[in-house]
Amino acid sequence: MKPGSPHRIVFFRTGMLVMICLVVALSSCKYFKSKSPTQGEKVIARAGDDYLYMSDVTSLMKNVPHADSAAFLANYAESWVRRKLLLKKAEENVPSDELGIDRKVEDYRQSLLLYEYEKGLINQKLNKEVSDEEINDFYEKNKNKFTLESDIYDIQYVKLPAGAQDLEHMRPIIMNPRTAEDSLKREGYCKAAASAYSFADDNWMASSAVLKQFPINSDVLKAVANSIGKFTEIKEGGDIYFVLVRTVRHQGDPSPLEFIRAQLKEIIINKKKVILIQKIYDGIYQDAAKSGKCEVLIKK
Repeated sequence: MKPGSPHRIVFFRTGMLVMICLVVALSSCKYFKSKSPTQGEKVIARAGDDYLYMSDVTSLMKNVPHADSAAFLANYAESWVRRKLLLKKAEENVPSDELGIDRKVEDYRQSLLLYEYEKGLINQKLNKEVSDEEINDFYEKNKNKFTLESDIYDIQYVKLPAGAQDLEHMRPIIMNPRTAEDSLKREGYCKAAASAYSFADDNWMASSAVLKQFPINSDVLKAVANSIGKFTEIKEGGDIYFVLVRTVRHQGDPSPLEFIRAQLKEIIINKKKVILIQKIYDGIYQDAAKSGKCEVLIKK
């Protein structure tokens, strides 16, 4: 399984054909009914017996600069007329039942309704808290499914201006702190002088991210990786980088937990969504069956 590929709930799929079908079918609804010229209403476009009024587009112009309003109105009116003419031509040439348009629109409406209902249930009832224990347990049971697509590196680094104050004195402490006091000095110095740094454990980065963040190429990265546990100093422009690789995981190896922690959390949340929705839907079905509101007349 590819890292970062969470199990998602797929409620419906929209495509251009479905949307066109929706628009055509809605042509008989209130949104597309012909309007006769109304007293006091300013007409800005007409297509056959349909009229577009200024009041229909007022809300669309709230964020349009005044200088652009005339051009916006003209473009919108032309698009509206073109759409109306296209719908009229479609109605004349495509019988509504020939392609099952009414059925497709109804399927789309039902899917959209269920999607909004499920989204509301999830927002109201889903506990999105995921404990470290849940993540660790899921990882242990599934880690062989999350293999690496490229080498990754556990990186520590410091980025400093080349002219940083006391750099000559601090260089050996940055590269090789020998005591706990040295580590504290290094941390304090980097907070004050570094533009970026990290001495965290499990700071995993894919090779592409390393090459993007630091001024090195693949050959230099290999050399740095071969010096496990030692800082390499790299000068680029007006900056100096100190880069250390703590360890390497290779393509095909199981992903380290920290490298995919956020992805695992998302997967667990999505699994909870599925369980929640299924539980609620089962409850609705069981309540209806008990009260005689529904029945399945074909036995398994």
